[in-house]
Amino acid sequence: MSEMHDIYESCQTFQKSKQLDVLDHLLEINFIHVPTKKVLKRVRFYVSADEALAAYIKTHPTFQKGCWPLGLLAIRDWCWKIKFVEVEKTKMIEGGAVDPNFGTTHLRAEFDSLDGENWLVPLINLANTHIMDQLRQFYEDEPKALPTPERIVIGLEHLSNKAQENAKSFAAQQEKNRQSIQKTEKRVWVFIDESGDPGFKETEEVYIYTSVIVPEESYGALKATLLSLLKKHWNNQPPSEIHFSKINEPRRGAVQVDLSDAILAHNVRIICFVANKWPFLKHLLREHTAAREGEELPLDVIWQEITSNKDYYLQFNFLSSCMEDAISELAIELIQSGTAASFIHDRKHKPWMNDALQNGFEKGIETASNEAQAFFGAPLKPNVTFSTVDSKDEPCLWLGDWISNEVRHWCLHEKVSPAFMKTQDSMSFVGYDSEGVRRRSKILGGIGEKSLPEIKRKIQKGNPIANRGPAANGVTRSE
Repeated sequence: MSEMHDIYESCQTFQKSKQLDVLDHLLEINFIHVPTKKVLKRVRFYVSADEALAAYIKTHPTFQKGCWPLGLLAIRDWCWKIKFVEVEKTKMIEGGAVDPNFGTTHLRAEFDSLDGENWLVPLINLANTHIMDQLRQFYEDEPKALPTPERIVIGLEHLSNKAQENAKSFAAQQEKNRQSIQKTEKRVWVFIDESGDPGFKETEEVYIYTSVIVPEESYGALKATLLSLLKKHWNNQPPSEIHFSKINEPRRGAVQVDLSDAILAHNVRIICFVANKWPFLKHLLREHTAAREGEELPLDVIWQEITSNKDYYLQFNFLSSCMEDAISELAIELIQSGTAASFIHDRKHKPWMNDALQNGFEKGIETASNEAQAFFGAPLKPNVTFSTVDSKDEPCLWLGDWISNEVRHWCLHEKVSPAFMKTQDSMSFVGYDSEGVRRRSKILGGIGEKSLPEIKRKIQKGNPIANRGPAANGVTRSE
């Protein structure tokens, strides 16, 4: 048991059959309030084997003397994969592991918040503490179940050979990827605008930011087309820019049609990032735990502290992360196709916001280099520049404003325009699922099957730009 803030964590193992070579165990963890001796929270892991795995265990030289370590490691792997679970009152999740050579480990996790409070269960902390403690205790109680030195050597040799094979295969794929890099003079413009509030007073809010990718050869004609819409729809009293929150019907519908036609006519691509605040917070926690994998308690922060403590600079880091995503999402494609890119973001009215965007650009280059190292086997960087511009001076930013506005309406279960739906073939989406996993999709909303790798990054207090001056309004280049 461990004591923390008047809470004891009690962990026990139960088994139906009491046979060492039968996997039919229950691991129960109770969170007990010491002064009242009441159980406030409870986690139960039920673990069993299918027929194939049960037969394998009975013939295995080590597991036949004690197979519970197999179950404990299955729980640990599952916990690290899921990382944490949000529980209101009760929740049950089926999991496990399938090995085509040996069989299936069935796992059922049950969570009870007996005090009625919402609970973000830190599975990774349980994996690194209670589950490993139970593993050590099992071998103390059943020393005959420990692998023999000979089997340890065989196992290590197998792992070493497998690692060498994987490294060889990975290196060959990286070489193939390097050979695919093109040398061209192509350039694109990437215009970024958003819809929503970057604050976290409401964690159910959604923030949309959109990258509008325009080939250099299309830019002049597209800009002229967009500028012509001012006079077409407002006659002799045009505004300085098109901002959709300020346009009423019936003019709004007509402008939407023209913007949609402009996107389709000029070979424009769109990537829309959908950042629901609560899943985004979970995403930050996932990155934080990935960076602290070797620690006893990988999840050592709580979301309430992150959102309430100004020392975490959450709004700044959120905007910075959005810009980083916009850069890194295109990085491999830009490097592989030999395409240079100029990223232009709508200039913000608060200096700290522009600093955050600048910081995100710099982090995006760093992330892009890391992704290139994994993909190409070399720390390549995309040839990109970044600047902020007033939207009244850059008509292509109006497209990002419109698309972000439409997608935000969709996220809030409000009506979107037929003109917007016409552009779907030109769009892709990136979003966070309910567990904070970042995913890419062609489906509106961004929650698709393609999950994106997590960056190992700790959540830290302190001003992210304390050691450098404010962002300039001019152009910043990657080096």
